[in-house]
Amino acid sequence: MSFTLPGLLVALALLAPNALLLVIRPTTGIPRTKDAGLLFTILERAGQVGCLVLLTLSGARGVDGWLVGVLIVVAGYWALWGRYLARRRFDDLYAPLGPLPIPMAVLPVLAFGLAAIWAASWWLGIAVVLLAVGHLANSWAVYRQLSTPTATHPGR
Repeated sequence: MSFTLPGLLVALALLAPNALLLVIRPTTGIPRTKDAGLLFTILERAGQVGCLVLLTLSGARGVDGWLVGVLIVVAGYWALWGRYLARRRFDDLYAPLGPLPIPMAVLPVLAFGLAAIWAASWWLGIAVVLLAVGHLANSWAVYRQLSTPTATHPGR
């Protein structure tokens, strides 16, 4: 394993939109929600760090169908961030896309999964599994709370 610019660029493409929340806050306020629990949060964080570091260290293969798949999924993820930016509603971060619930959680996991295949990295694949379990469980917990009529929605 060694540093690769393509892996870093893919990792940054998936991480960069999340930084928007630091400067472009939702206009509707952030409701009080709970994640799926400490275990899932630990798995999510371990998966996030593992995916970012391992992709940066293992994404050295050339352009192929797997990389094209990663780029298509990243483009879809960015489009969903565009949906959020257009309205700046917290709910848009968890809103379904057609039959796909929590697409803003599913697409980055899918992109990292395709990147693991592209990079031919079992280690990255393991990190993706950790990320998937933690991130999808936590996002699903928030989504379920937002979709119940009793959810608290300050600022709406």
